[in-house]
Amino acid sequence: MTYLSNTLSGPTQRARGAAAGLLLLFPEIAVGLLLFDAARQAHARRFEGEDLERGDVIQWVIITAIGAAIAVTVGAIIFAKLENKANNIDVTTPAAH
Repeated sequence: MTYLSNTLSGPTQRARGAAAGLLLLFPEIAVGLLLFDAARQAHARRFEGEDLERGDVIQWVIITAIGAAIAVTVGAIIFAKLENKANNIDVTTPAAH
């Protein structure tokens, strides 16, 4: 246990904490990560020879289009949240009144 806690200390542990914080702040990222992992595993299986239906271009085009649509949607949601936060910042000075 000590070895594991020593190896995860420092920048790695902080990076994992930051990633967990982002996932809590933007839950849409988790969906994107799950889809990316599923696509990565399917791609890996394809090159390992486990995919018996090689050459299904239409299937991959559809999967890519769905992934792109989800990525654009997640990006738009994050942009809208950040824009809303930015618009709520009070930039007036007390002396200006």
